[in-house]
Amino acid sequence: MKPPPYFSVSEPQCRLSDPAQPHKLCRRRRRSHGPLSICFSCKGKHLEGRKYYYYCATCKLEFHRGCHLLPPVIRHPFHPSHLLTLISLPPGFDISKIPRNTDDGSAASERSINETDDDDDSEDGGHDDEDNNFVDDDVIVNDGDGVGEDRDGDSDGDGDGGDDDDDDDFQQDIYYRVNGYDYYYNNYDDGDNAAYASISDGNDHRKCKCCQDPLKKVHYHCSICKFNLNLSCSMRPPPPTISHLKSHEHTLTLFPIRLPSPCDACGLSLSDTIDLIYACLPCSHMIHRSCIYLPRVIQITRHPHRLSLTSSLQVGDFSCGVCRQTVDINYGHYSCNKGCNYAVHSKCATREDVWDGKDLEGVPEKPDEDIEPFVRIDEETIQHFSHHEHYMKLHEKETISEKDKFCEACTLPVMISQRYYGCTECDFVLDEACASLPRKIYNPLHKHPLTLQPFPIDETSNIADNISTKGIFECDGCHRLGCGFVYRCSKRKCVFRLDVRCASLPDPFIHDCHPHDLFFNLTKGNCIGCGSDECSSYFLECIKCNSFLGIRCASLPFEAHYKHDRHPLILCRDEDTSSGLYWCEICESELDPKTWFYTCDFCTITLHVNCLLGKDMYMKPQYIFKIGYRHRKVEIARNDGNSRLFCTRCKRHCMQNLIYKRIGRDQSYCTLKCFGARLMLELF
Repeated sequence: MKPPPYFSVSEPQCRLSDPAQPHKLCRRRRRSHGPLSICFSCKGKHLEGRKYYYYCATCKLEFHRGCHLLPPVIRHPFHPSHLLTLISLPPGFDISKIPRNTDDGSAASERSINETDDDDDSEDGGHDDEDNNFVDDDVIVNDGDGVGEDRDGDSDGDGDGGDDDDDDDFQQDIYYRVNGYDYYYNNYDDGDNAAYASISDGNDHRKCKCCQDPLKKVHYHCSICKFNLNLSCSMRPPPPTISHLKSHEHTLTLFPIRLPSPCDACGLSLSDTIDLIYACLPCSHMIHRSCIYLPRVIQITRHPHRLSLTSSLQVGDFSCGVCRQTVDINYGHYSCNKGCNYAVHSKCATREDVWDGKDLEGVPEKPDEDIEPFVRIDEETIQHFSHHEHYMKLHEKETISEKDKFCEACTLPVMISQRYYGCTECDFVLDEACASLPRKIYNPLHKHPLTLQPFPIDETSNIADNISTKGIFECDGCHRLGCGFVYRCSKRKCVFRLDVRCASLPDPFIHDCHPHDLFFNLTKGNCIGCGSDECSSYFLECIKCNSFLGIRCASLPFEAHYKHDRHPLILCRDEDTSSGLYWCEICESELDPKTWFYTCDFCTITLHVNCLLGKDMYMKPQYIFKIGYRHRKVEIARNDGNSRLFCTRCKRHCMQNLIYKRIGRDQSYCTLKCFGARLMLELF
């Protein structure tokens, strides 16, 4: 949960005023008060085309629009003892070049000055305090001489608002322009103002006392204390006190000094973050500003129960359910409401890729419906939800001579001695494990629940530029194409997808090729299976030996079948390179024994993973899908003829186990990339 903005005001503040008792700037119009005499910031006079300027009735100072945020000196709550002086403002800068239609990127920016001027009947007089940004609303100007303007900015009270063409273009742009000062001037190069083109460059090794970033060329400085603030930080004065009873019973006070001590809410150092620090001195309580607003009760997909924020745990050893590091029981963390021995660091639990952003405090807990994937008819017969029109009976593959059967869910062939359910009236097959897949899961790779979809009929994927497919999908875990069952995010506008192999990986995961448990820690490194750090989007981590396994390799079947070997082949690797060279029986090229390959311990056969299973190993033969904007039909076929076919696109032999045939034409393609490239040629 993000903390609220620093403050919520409608009128801009005079930056020379005391932060504890700030003055408000009023908007003056030339028709009512005459033109600006001299701007306190830039010392310039009235600019043609500007209908108003700002005036501080307490300080008796006038400012151009824009210059009111760049006074030569300011008072700031981080350094209340001395004034801060503006440093390195180029003398050639022309304030009239400030764009009038710059947007601040917030919801408030959609509301223009004219819209505010017309809102005379609102209870707050046209102020929108909930926008939490600088809002240049019209205000009644009263500088002591009894002359004022009404809310529409028209001194004659006729309600027409005067000639406000200038206001139509000027939305709440000044806060964004200054908060995004570096960006604006990095792209600004217009005549005399070209000096601003490099304004964001750091001028030395000094840092801003607020954000800890290197100082920019434009900043505020106290020569007495050597205190520095970047311009963007000076624009966001934090509240001096925060009262948040859910976090702490007493009022918290801004503590501008960064101490190398831990935050009482998250345990992280108060000095190693750009976050502000607040303290309750009577309680010796110090906390990051963002930690004040941590949610009280949350639920994450890594644990079946809700988690509550607590300041202490019972004595014992706890490891974080996300990063697997030790949880210090003396600092804030989340623990299970149902008494499970489960705890998570507060910062880990509220990560954007872990938590869905909902604070469940006070929200009644609904029982999670457990929908069975099938109805059992008898001990060996079921009716599965994905094939409800027929019954399915339990079988076991006994010999290698049996016709290959492919599971509709994982699309892998049924192995010898493997049990599976086969339809009593058609060729629909599910292996025993896939038939029991839950219809709804909570997976550590995604923060929302995932729902099992039996067929990817409506799924789309891009296989090349401007070439899409319908009826197959790309798994967001391993990035392989598939045509089997898919777990899809149940939230609207969230398109996260996992194939059933990636979704079925447990946490922790035990792999026969590694001696220790592997965890989903949302970290990455070089995969022990293929040796690449780009193996997958997600990795499993071994805490004991600091090694990683990409999901692409983790989802490979440990056992596979080779048509020229009656024994099952085992996935393995050999770190002892002294045993000699390894050669693949299919492509007849050398194997790298440090990466995974398949072998038969009885026949000493060794095979590359892709040579045995194919690059598109989870595509099922005889499956038909559509490709391109014209939805051309494509059939996946076996490449098991006496001779290898030639690819229509690359004119080479198709070496993969599967080929893609274009229905209605005598065309075959070795990969979908070749198919997509051919379609691109047809477009032009």
